[in-house]
Amino acid sequence: MYKYLTESDSLIGSLCREIEYIRQRYKNVSISHSISKDKLLRERLLDEILNLKQRRMELIEISNEFNNTYQTSLSAMLFYELCQRPLEIKI
Repeated sequence: MYKYLTESDSLIGSLCREIEYIRQRYKNVSISHSISKDKLLRERLLDEILNLKQRRMELIEISNEFNNTYQTSLSAMLFYELCQRPLEIKI
């Protein structure tokens, strides 16, 4: 996720990758949280879950702005759609 942008990389493309990274990381952290027995580890994992949710909300706000401004842009519509997908998983 924290790779340098190349010349052909776009802002919306990077945001799309970030929201997908958040979704995958949320899934992994949630699974770890559900099976962990260590209290301190569970607290750290819960903090990370909260941070991921907060960043997702920031990305949703950005996607809404892009969607309102660039309504005909396919990349903006894709980013908006990716942001609307739920984080929650069924274990």
